[in-house]
Amino acid sequence: MNERPRSTAIHEAGHALAFWWNGLPIKRITVRTRDEACAGPMIDLLGNPHYADGLVEADYLVLRPALAARGIAEYLPSMVDSIERDLLHCFAGPVAEAVYRHGRSDRMISTSGRGDLDRGHELICLLPPRMLLDAESRAIARCSCLVHRYWFAVCAVAGLLQEQGVVEGKVVTALLCEITAESPSLLGNGVRSLDS
Repeated sequence: MNERPRSTAIHEAGHALAFWWNGLPIKRITVRTRDEACAGPMIDLLGNPHYADGLVEADYLVLRPALAARGIAEYLPSMVDSIERDLLHCFAGPVAEAVYRHGRSDRMISTSGRGDLDRGHELICLLPPRMLLDAESRAIARCSCLVHRYWFAVCAVAGLLQEQGVVEGKVVTALLCEITAESPSLLGNGVRSLDS
């Protein structure tokens, strides 16, 4: 039977959780079967091809980190919060998958979360030099706190993704709000509230 992998669904649900927690709109989430993944790239809502097993379509706060100057947040300190929130968006997926697989987050990020890690490193390079040393480990720890806090919600979203494959963002947002009895406002949750 060609099913949608649970680990991929958990991974994408982790990403969706971070966007939802930050109050950002989610457009669509896709999890493909193995046959679908082998058939070619998936096409996102903008018409771009993606060679991936799953995808959360939502807007990041820092749009093109690779094109920004290294260390720019030293001179634009207001960027730090956006960078830290986008690091949650990047790493929450692989961290959720690591929790599901009972594995190490850093190992999951460097394998199934390779694209997430690449974007994460582009974001980290924008931080002030004094924040570079522990930025990745701090982001992973925050994602771990977030994922564990809402694990039941991650599992519910993953179940929906496994069942349907493609789910509109409004449906996922409504499900997360219903399950958690929370309705995050835009950037209303403080990133530092995830520090433990």
